[in-house]
Amino acid sequence: MIKIPIKLKRNISGELKRFTPIIQNLKAKGTTTSEDDSRIILNDMLNDILGYDKYNELRTEQREKAGRLDYIIKLTEGPNASKRDKMDCVVEAKAIHQELTQKYIDQTLTYCLTTNTSFFILTNVRQWRLYKLDPPEKNTQPTARLIHEVDFTGINNLESMADDFYIFSRSSYLAGDWENVATIKKVTNANDIYTVLLSNKVLRVVSKILSDLHEMKVREEMVGEVIESRIGNEAKLEINKSLMKKLNAPTEKSRSPKQENDQPDHDAKDNMVEINSGEDGAEEPPAETENTNN
Repeated sequence: MIKIPIKLKRNISGELKRFTPIIQNLKAKGTTTSEDDSRIILNDMLNDILGYDKYNELRTEQREKAGRLDYIIKLTEGPNASKRDKMDCVVEAKAIHQELTQKYIDQTLTYCLTTNTSFFILTNVRQWRLYKLDPPEKNTQPTARLIHEVDFTGINNLESMADDFYIFSRSSYLAGDWENVATIKKVTNANDIYTVLLSNKVLRVVSKILSDLHEMKVREEMVGEVIESRIGNEAKLEINKSLMKKLNAPTEKSRSPKQENDQPDHDAKDNMVEINSGEDGAEEPPAETENTNN
């Protein structure tokens, strides 16, 4: 959990109270607004709310080989202060009515590569998104991973918004929060968690627990079908194939001949009802037992 200094949180809350109606007024103008309109507000938000010195730490309209950059943040302190060729963050601005599509993500990613920058902010003023560049894997290009976002549309709780918006601040960056948030997002990636749930080891454990709990045989493939249909499909998740290969890779123990404790317990099996995963979903009836009631 990110800890925000109390004094800084009060300042952010107060400034958000001032800027929220300005953002809402600009949004009400719809498609008549431009990117320049957004930058007029951004200049003050970056300085007054987020703490970036607009005279010494913000470079605007800088031209690079990849194009014109709206903002480059180069702090006067921190990990990159003494590195001339290393910037801290790129900020790409869009008109308030424009959606922050993949096209603009890829565009800003290119800017980061030309300026040796690991983070970028993509914003249309009402929506703010913070991205981290992941280094390329074998035979792949670097990718931009969303690690934090806020939306000023329909804002009701300024105090809660202050907590979320703080992450974009100079203080948060210098405290190492951006790297921490990126790490947390990476290890709790929804697709990876979904992949782990479908791994052989987890399916075995879950099916055994359900079998013991209900005193009937629940097959691993049945558990997998439920996870895929009710979690994966509904949430539009995808299996991480490289991770699945790693999770299901045979271990030294699994390469050895099966031991007795790997075999099903015949006595326990006799006391279980086996559920078939056929198309009709029918269960085999339990074996008849003697009625001990008088």
